[in-house]
This record gives sequence, structure tokens and C-alpha cells, in this order.
Amino acid sequence: MKYRVKFGGDLLDAPNGNFKDSLVANQTVTGIGKKSGDFIEVKTSADTGWAHKDDLVALEREILALEAFVRETIIAERTFNDLEQTGFWFVLADFIIARALIETRPEISNVGNKFEGSDAVGPLQVSSAEWNRFLGGDFPIKQGYEPDDFDNYLMQVWGAAYTMHADAKAISKVKQEAGLGSDEDPPLPSYLEIYLAYLTGSPKAAVVLVAGTATAEDMGQKDAASSPQPPGPDRAVKLNELLKTKGGMSSDGIATLFKRRATWTGSNDANAKTAGEFVTAVSDELNKALREAFELIQKHAPETIVPPGEGPAPWFTVARTEEAKLKDLDESAPVADARIKAYFQSIGMAAGGSTPWCAAFVSFCVKNSGNDTVAATVPKRGPALAASWQFWGEPLPVNAKTLPPGAVVVLIPTEKSDSSGHVGFYARGDDKTVTLLGGNQSNRLKESTYSRSRVVAVRWLNASEASLTPVQATNIKLNAFNAQQQEMAKLIIQKFADAGFNRLHQIAAVANAWRESSLIPTKQTTTAKEDSVGLFQLNMKGGLGEGHDPDELKKPEKNISLIIDKCKRVGEFRRAATLEQAVAAFVRFVEIPGNMEAEIADRLAKANSLLA
Repeated sequence: MKYRVKFGGDLLDAPNGNFKDSLVANQTVTGIGKKSGDFIEVKTSADTGWAHKDDLVALEREILALEAFVRETIIAERTFNDLEQTGFWFVLADFIIARALIETRPEISNVGNKFEGSDAVGPLQVSSAEWNRFLGGDFPIKQGYEPDDFDNYLMQVWGAAYTMHADAKAISKVKQEAGLGSDEDPPLPSYLEIYLAYLTGSPKAAVVLVAGTATAEDMGQKDAASSPQPPGPDRAVKLNELLKTKGGMSSDGIATLFKRRATWTGSNDANAKTAGEFVTAVSDELNKALREAFELIQKHAPETIVPPGEGPAPWFTVARTEEAKLKDLDESAPVADARIKAYFQSIGMAAGGSTPWCAAFVSFCVKNSGNDTVAATVPKRGPALAASWQFWGEPLPVNAKTLPPGAVVVLIPTEKSDSSGHVGFYARGDDKTVTLLGGNQSNRLKESTYSRSRVVAVRWLNASEASLTPVQATNIKLNAFNAQQQEMAKLIIQKFADAGFNRLHQIAAVANAWRESSLIPTKQTTTAKEDSVGLFQLNMKGGLGEGHDPDELKKPEKNISLIIDKCKRVGEFRRAATLEQAVAAFVRFVEIPGNMEAEIADRLAKANSLLA
């Protein structure tokens, strides 16, 4: 919470304590979540201490623009997930929006501090401690952010995104220590586990809570009647007892949880809910918020929702053919065993006797879809790992009520699994379950039904737009440019045409390069947040230029090729039907500059001026 000093005052070392420093009129200070009588603990630019409430005026908080907030979560998702450091632990815009919904019910708003003893603020209730965790991480996108930026409702999205990633990675580590997965094939966490880690501040507690309170439907397959997963033995244990004995939480941590989350935990230890009741309540609220988050994305960023396309997915047709061949056959049957080996051989691997084969089956179907462009999308890294399929195609909302048949669905592993998770093709579903056609389901190739709580990712590739074939280069108005600029504009147009991008794409690309570098291939811009080089000003601090030498980025062909590779992965740009859509998609998801809407307007004006 920000305060303005009225006419001056004293900064004390304690409530009614000794003088530390003077506060001057109109100085801005930050409340850090503690009050004692008439005193508020505040932070200045140089120190921390206590000020009398009569010396302070609470500043009005900026009104939250919901569309901007929703779009910022999508940009954060795309940016994090494009980085190699993110690994298997993806960031999800829906989850960040859901967190904000839960924190600020009944609607997302830029609220002040809600929790005594914390300086957390804003729609995501990000604290300085959470923000500093982000600033201390190994992600280059933290460049340029300041310690107080967590109180900016758009900037704090990035801190919450990092928390999601870091908690997910920590949860996988806890599961590995319990014998699941490996460093090469880490067990994926559920969104419920990630949210519980946020609530409790303990990844270990999150794993214990879910493992100890899961039902057969939560953790296993509905059709696995021969070996159902029983409810966890800790379902009826009091929440505080389980968190202390198995969750590794301190008494202070548990007390803070009970105090801040009384709706779910009860008002004190004596009347605390059981672990099962707590997890059920949290799960219900999270699932509700995830559905609402998807609706907000549909409303405020509809172009980011991937259209299903027309006709069946060609890889799903292959999957159905394989299902018919192996119907009712256990994997140990000679015919099934031979086919499973063929699945692995198709991706250049040999199958062991007990090797999980769900991802190999998905790889086989995609590779043999009959579309060379689709076949080339089989993950290069770990095609036989379920977790690798989180990278495939484009994301679909995990809680969407309808999904296209053949969508790739990645699940968390069951307790008895020794791999990262499970993957199969979506066949049908409802609000609570998804039915997948996949391999290694009860040791067979068949349909099985799973709880939606196990879904980690849903991915889709529109086969009808997967192939980009060369098109005609465009004539544009070049009279505003000098000879070198004209040469660079023509090169951009030709390279985009060769890559299969049409006239709208070509003009949008030239307009963006014009704005970024004035079409000067050797331009370099260095600030606290960027070190950007070349025609498209590729940022070497966490952007498309990361890992590249500046001299390399100053070569026009290289700079253009990197931006084209990015454009191919941005469905909103590929699907753009108007020049405005093409420019907006390029700005939001390729260049990602500051002051987004102003930049879109500027670049659209430039694009329109290029129309011949």
C-alpha cells in the first residue's frame, strides 16, 4: 500500500519508539503490512520504520483495465514458455487469471493489502518477498524491473508467473525424492498442487495434501476397477496436523495459513477442517476460477483461442486405425508387442520391456499423419516423454468445455507411475472428466477416462494451416525510404514471401522493422532492460536475440530468419485476416514492446502508409 506523507513526520524504530529519520511533505512511502495501534510500518527509499497514521494519506490505487491485465498474462505465458530455462514447468495464463479472481472476488481489481503482516498488494496479492524471488531467479526477462514494481498491477503478473514456474519445478523435485520420475523425465505437477504450494508456501505440503486426500477418480482411471486407487489415508486427518507432521510446515506458517485463509481452513486450529475438506474446497474454487479465466480470455483476447479447423485431425485417424488393429490386446501379446516396437522405431528409439509407450504412440500417429509439415512437428527433445508434448502445437484452455477430437492431452502421473506423466488423444469429455484414446492405458491401446484435475496441458495443431508454402512477394510504396531502407524492405518482403506469409504479413513485418530500427540493419539499442540488435531489434537479454552474437544479429538475413521462425509459432499472426490483425499480433506476440497499444497504433499507421 502506498502512502503520501502529509506535512512531514518522524520515522521511528518501533511504535512510539526512537527517532530514525525525518519524513518530508509529499514523500511517497510503502506500507509493508504491519500496524500497531496508531502506527504503520513503512518503507522509504533508504530505510524501514514506523510512522504515525495521522502523518500519512493512503494513495488511491490505479483502476485496473481488465483487457490489459488478461493480455499481460498471455504475453507472460508465451514469453516464459519460449525460454529454455522454463523446461517442462510451463506457465499458464488461465492459472494466473484464476489466482487473481480468487484473491479479489467478486471481480479482478487492483486492491490494496488484504493480509496483516504482509505487504502483498494488487490483483494477484504479490508481496515484496514474492517479487524478490522473481528478481533473484535465473530468467533474463527480470532485466529492468525495480524492487517496488510489484505494486504495478501489470508488472506483478511476471512475478506471479515466475512463482507458478518455480513452485511447479519444486513440486516435481519433491515427487522425484519420493521415487517418481527422474531428472530427464520429471513428474509433472497438477494445477491443484501448484495452487496449494502458493497457498501454503510449501511444495512439500502441496504434494502431501493431494496425495493424502485423492480419490480413485482424482488419481487414476475410471476403468481401472481391477486395481483402483483408494482414497488417501490422510483424508480425515485435521489439516494442521497433516501440515505439521508430513507437510514440513512450521507452526508460524500454519498459523499464517489459518489466519489468511479462514474460509477454507476454519478460524483457528481447534475448529480446523480436515485435510480432505480443505483440498476439496480449494479444488472446487480453483476449477471454478479456471473456467471463469477461460471466459475472460475468450472475451478480452478472442484471437488467442485456437480455432479447431475443419475435418478430423489426420493423426487421430491413424490412432483409430491402430486401435482397431490392437483391440482388446494386452501389450504383452505378440501382435501388440510388435506394434509398440514399431512406434518406438518410428522415432529412432528401441523400446525396453517395461518402457512407458504412451508418448511413442502419439509420436507415431503424428509422424504418420500423411502431412509432411505435421509429421515434422514431433518433438525433437524427448518424443517418447509425455512431458515433451506440452511444447507441441498451440495451447488450448485446460478447462474448455469442448475440445476438438484428436487434441493432445498431457496428464500428471499416477502415484504408481515411474514417468513424467501420461499423454493421449482427446476423444470426448465433460466438466469433470476427459476420455482419451492412447497407448499404455491399462497396458493396452484403448479409450480411458480420467479426472480433469489431472490435465496439465491441451495442445492442438490446425493441420489445414500447418503448411506454409512460398507465395508472391508484394509491391509496397517505398518512396518514404532511402536506397538502403528500400533494399532492406524488399529483402524482408521476399523472405516472408518465401516462408509462405501473404501480403498482409509482409507489410506488417516491414512496418515493424521500420519502427524498430528505421530499417537500419546495424542499429543497436542498449538500456537496463534490453540489448537489442538489427532490423527487428532482437533483444539479447531474454528476447529472440539471446544466445546470439551482436555481429551475427546485424546480418539482415539472420535477423529476418529469427523473426520468421517466431512468426511461424504465433497462430494469431498466421491467421490474421486484416492488416490491423497482422500488425497487432506482430506487436503483441513477436516484438512485445512496452506501451503496447500506442505501439500498435504507430505501426498500423506505418503499415497503411506502405499500401500501394
